[in-house]
Amino acid sequence: MLNQRKHLSKFSSALVIAGSIVGLSATELYAADTVMPKANISQTQNNIAALLPGSMLSLQLESIPTSYQHAGQRYVITYRSRGVNGEPIVTSGYILLPKGQAPKQGWPVLAWAHGTTGVADTCAPSSDYAGGPVHSLQEVIDGALDSWLMRGYAVIATDYQGLGTPGMHPYMNAASQVYNVVDSVRALHSWKPKQFSKDWVVMGHSQGGAAAIAVAAQGQKDAPELNLKAAIALAPGGYQYEGIAEYVQTNPNPDTNVAAFFPIVLLGAAAADPSINVDQLVSPDMQSLLNQARKRCLSELQTELEQAPQPIFKKDADLKPLLSYLKRQSIEYMKPTVPLMFVQGTADHLVDHRDTQSYYQQVCKQKLPAVYHAIPNGDHRDALRHSPKYTAEFLKSLEHGSIAKACK
Repeated sequence: MLNQRKHLSKFSSALVIAGSIVGLSATELYAADTVMPKANISQTQNNIAALLPGSMLSLQLESIPTSYQHAGQRYVITYRSRGVNGEPIVTSGYILLPKGQAPKQGWPVLAWAHGTTGVADTCAPSSDYAGGPVHSLQEVIDGALDSWLMRGYAVIATDYQGLGTPGMHPYMNAASQVYNVVDSVRALHSWKPKQFSKDWVVMGHSQGGAAAIAVAAQGQKDAPELNLKAAIALAPGGYQYEGIAEYVQTNPNPDTNVAAFFPIVLLGAAAADPSINVDQLVSPDMQSLLNQARKRCLSELQTELEQAPQPIFKKDADLKPLLSYLKRQSIEYMKPTVPLMFVQGTADHLVDHRDTQSYYQQVCKQKLPAVYHAIPNGDHRDALRHSPKYTAEFLKSLEHGSIAKACK
C-alpha cells in the first residue's frame, strides 16, 4: 500500500496541464528542476490533445539507487505520448543522467524499452522499490543501463501505455510501443533541448526487444527530427507471436511458466482491441488466473501459480480474432531501417533462441546491417547481463562503419 500511495502521488501531484500552462515554451516550463503543480487527472487527460507528442508533463527528482555507479541524477516523469490508435495519452517513465555536465554537443540518448512485468499499475518500472514485484528484474536492468551512463549516454526509460497511468496496458502492441519509446526521447528534448544530442539508440529486452525492433523499423520515420543510429534487441519476444495462443490451445497441460505469462498476452490484446472479449474465451479455471493478472505482476503470478489451468480456453472458443491480432504484432513483419544487434541466450526458456536466430537470418537475407551474439547456455536474463560487453563492440563497429558486413 505504501508504494501504491507513492505511485499515485507521483502521477496526481506532479502532473501539469492546466489551461493557463498550455502554450508556454519548454524553456519557460522546465527551466528549473522542480516538481510541477497539482492537476486533476481527468482534466489532464482531456487537455493533452493540445500538446505535441513528447511534451513533458511532470518531472520529479528522485534518489539514485545504489546499483548505479555512474548516474548523476534520476527523475520520474510523465509525458504526452500516443496510444494504440495514435490517440493522446499520458505515459510515465524515468530519466537517468550521467555525472557531470553535458558535453557541448549534448549527451547522446539511449531509449530503454523494458521487458515483461505485467499489466497492473504496480508493475511500472518507474515505481520500483526494494522488495517490489519488479525489483529482481530491475536490479539486472540497472547494471546494463549503468554501463551506458559510464559511456556518457543519457537514459530515458518508458513504462509504456497504461502501466502506472490511466487505461489498460496493450501489452506487445507494436504501434503503441513505438509511440511510447519515440515520444520519451522527444520528452527529453522538450525539457532541456541543449543538453541532449539528436543522436539516439534504442535497446530493449524481451517485450522491449520486440519494441526495439519495431522502433528500428518505424522510429526514424516517426521522428525525422531525431537521428536514430541503431537498435539493440536482447532476447526479443514476438516472433510468430500468435504461436503462444496456438500452443495453449493444443496443449492440454501447458507449462506453468507459459500459463502464468499467458493472461498478460490476453489482457494486452483486449486492451488494444476491445472487440476481443477474452473473458468469453477462457475456461472458469483460467478466468480466476486472468482476474489475478489484472492486479498482479508477472513475478507474482509465476511464484503463486502451482498448476496450469486445464484447459485454458473454452471448448467452443472462437480464437480467430485473437490469433489475427497477435499475428499482426509479430516481429517478422518488421523491416529495420537502422543497424540492429541481437543478444540471445541458447538456454532461454522464455524466448526460444531458434526464433531469434530465424528473425536475424530474415534480416540478413534482406541485406540489412545486423549482428547476432549467442550466449552459450545463457538464460533469459543473461542477454541483459552480457549486453554491456556486446554493446561496446557494437558501438565501436558503428563508429567505424563496419556493421554492414556483420551478417553471416
